[in-house]
Amino acid sequence: MKKNVLFVAAMMVAGSAAAQTADSGVYVGVEGAYVSVNSIETPSGARKTSETTDVGALRALIGYQLNKNLALELGYFATDDFKQSGTNLAGTATYETKIDAKGVDLALLYKFTEFVPGLYLKAGATHSKVSSSVTARSGTASASASDSVSGAGYLFGLGYEFAVSQNFGARLGYTRYEKLGGESSNKANMFSLGVKYKF
Repeated sequence: MKKNVLFVAAMMVAGSAAAQTADSGVYVGVEGAYVSVNSIETPSGARKTSETTDVGALRALIGYQLNKNLALELGYFATDDFKQSGTNLAGTATYETKIDAKGVDLALLYKFTEFVPGLYLKAGATHSKVSSSVTARSGTASASASDSVSGAGYLFGLGYEFAVSQNFGARLGYTRYEKLGGESSNKANMFSLGVKYKF
């Protein structure tokens, strides 16, 4: 009888250790995203005629699952070009502006295991660069200029994650980026769909 009790106790301890191992570890992933901004600032003395405020983006990530609820995740994201076209107020010249953002983010994720298993919340910090270029044309003459800003910001969001297999998972997410390039007026909404592989 004692041997059976000890055997059962040993199995329970082993099972608990296995569960803890399964709930932690390194994972990597990639997300395709749709990024939206409210508007693009119009150059002084100009009038916009068209604007693209919704573009595609990619985000690569590596994370560490601390336990079944918490994970720490590092990501790198890059957007396609936001664009704006227009004319000067006199209508004698045209311009085209292109803007893109890229940077890294570090976030803490909290994953629910009860009520809505798979739902997660996240919050963290970013460091990003926003680059812009403008080309102006009048007749056959043209001129170009470019600029960029870099700086820290923050993010928050939520998502839903589900297991495809023991190692593969898929996720849907929404992330709000604040102060892109360190500028308080630079904000973006990212809607993403991705996959991850857990080692």
